Amino acid sequence: MATDDILVESFSRCLELGAIPTVHAENGELVYHMQQKLLAQGMTGPEAHPLSRPPQVEGEAASRAIRIASTLGAPVYLVHVPTKDAVDEIAYARQQGHPVFGECLAGHLVIDDSVYQNPDWATAAAHVMSPPFRPKGHQEALWHGLQSGNLQTTATDHCCFGEEEKAAGKDDFTMFPTGPAGVEDRLAVLWDEGVNTGKLSPQEFVAVTSTNTARIFNLYPRKGAIQVGSDADIVVWDPNGTRTISAKTHHQNVDFNIFEGKTVRGIARHTISQGKWVWRDGELHAGRGAGRYLGRPAYPGVFELLAKRAELNAPVAVTR
Repeated sequence: MATDDILVESFSRCLELGAIPTVHAENGELVYHMQQKLLAQGMTGPEAHPLSRPPQVEGEAASRAIRIASTLGAPVYLVHVPTKDAVDEIAYARQQGHPVFGECLAGHLVIDDSVYQNPDWATAAAHVMSPPFRPKGHQEALWHGLQSGNLQTTATDHCCFGEEEKAAGKDDFTMFPTGPAGVEDRLAVLWDEGVNTGKLSPQEFVAVTSTNTARIFNLYPRKGAIQVGSDADIVVWDPNGTRTISAKTHHQNVDFNIFEGKTVRGIARHTISQGKWVWRDGELHAGRGAGRYLGRPAYPGVFELLAKRAELNAPVAVTR
């Protein structure tokens, strides 16, 4: 529910600091209004969640954030984009030359809003996330966004809320903690649904799962590349390996998996982090405390582009 003045001040400060603001684009006031309207009608279950957040609330918020940022000359990154409405706003802005970036989720690419109609309350509740899963037609727009480069990255919005936590929304859907898990299965789902179907090339898969993120957030070439001087973080991919996703076998600390029962072709055979094996032929070797804080320098490459554009567009003094 960030008001326009908050967006203006925040984007201006990010521009000064050389930071890229990330935006969850939904019109909070509209969402609140719709929530109260649905509750008054007696709709309290998971099926009311997507109805309270229709695609229009994303399209409006995406447009507003993008136009404020472009007016200020600031870059902006929209997280977990699930609708054609928001993709269209990003595409239009990029066509006008504005530095706008978009991210979509593996779940939104393959799961639709029918999950909220599941007669099993726990299953429907487990899918409650914001923004919610959308009608199937929006999935095509997301794939086209990745193919065209208007969406540059993929993520999961990973939140491990199990049945016990979801019970908070038992009598009021507005009280649900929103978010499913998914980080463990992101790459396999994207390869199976993207590369195996011809929607993405292997090179595009690498870009939208790794390289583009590193470039946008100023970690490239330390991350997002295999070359001398880069961190020894490498996934050895088996395009023909298969596995069936299940909460019974995953390593995420949650009792539900939104991709439950899906058999994927294309899996991580080995994973190396900091030069050490952390996953090898189905066995996890990761250790607690091995992670490192990564400082990201300010002013990623997009700021150099903005500076050059500012020079080109600067008024020319004329001496008479």
